[in-house]
Amino acid sequence: MADVKHLSQHLDRLAGARVIYTDLDGTMLGRNGSFVHTPSGDSTTEPVEALLAAMRAGIDLVPASGRALQGLVTDARILGLSTVIAEMGALIAYENGRTVVQNFGPTPEGGMPVEQMERTGAIAMLLERYEGSIEYHAPWHTWRQCTQLFRGLLDVDEANELLWSQGHDWLELHDNGRLRGAYLRLEPGRARVYHLQPRGVTKGHAVGLDRARRGFAADGCIAIGDAVADLELAAYVGTMVLVGDALEDDPALAARIEAMDNVLVTERPQNLGWADTVREAAARA
Repeated sequence: MADVKHLSQHLDRLAGARVIYTDLDGTMLGRNGSFVHTPSGDSTTEPVEALLAAMRAGIDLVPASGRALQGLVTDARILGLSTVIAEMGALIAYENGRTVVQNFGPTPEGGMPVEQMERTGAIAMLLERYEGSIEYHAPWHTWRQCTQLFRGLLDVDEANELLWSQGHDWLELHDNGRLRGAYLRLEPGRARVYHLQPRGVTKGHAVGLDRARRGFAADGCIAIGDAVADLELAAYVGTMVLVGDALEDDPALAARIEAMDNVLVTERPQNLGWADTVREAAARA
């Protein structure tokens, strides 16, 4: 594995944070998407304590997720968070959803992206071409406006070539990381989650837009994640942190971050590594 910079050796990078943009699944959340359970399933209060420390220090935490806006706003309200970035960056919501900013380009007929994906046949084409290899990531594929969600295993580059060759060049398929369950006769941990989304939509662009709207300088921003889609945030924040098991899930990440001087890796996995990062940032705010 390529050399990586560990968080514990560069804690000074977390000083002066005003906002932390955080992925949820596999990052802020532990086993089965729980905030209060470790990756192994043990109960823990560490993430709660870190969140409260950040709030007391005046640090704003912003979930940046592939989740649908409706559910994400509800999740955030439970945790006392008022700003969210949903659907891989396509939507930014403020004040618990009272203000929503769209962050995607034009669609074929001006409607919301998922509606247009269905109308133009892009979704049906992918499901037919890759029958047995992908399926809707049920039940989380519902209530979606901007990106559609699938699970399984396929060649993303090949799927995008197919989309573009069939006239769906405003769309692209993104790999958003490993799933830990067993799906489509794949062994546990082999299936991946995919987002079909408008081209140019990224969490990074959404973070850049939010920073501009609220006047945050990059060096006052931290991002935490566990996948390639999260790594895009590194260009928009002062410090990017990957939770420890991210490199185990995707070994190619280690080679990608070797040349990036603002990416750190936690020693502990998932929400334990998340808690370490947030707690240390709060102590240095």
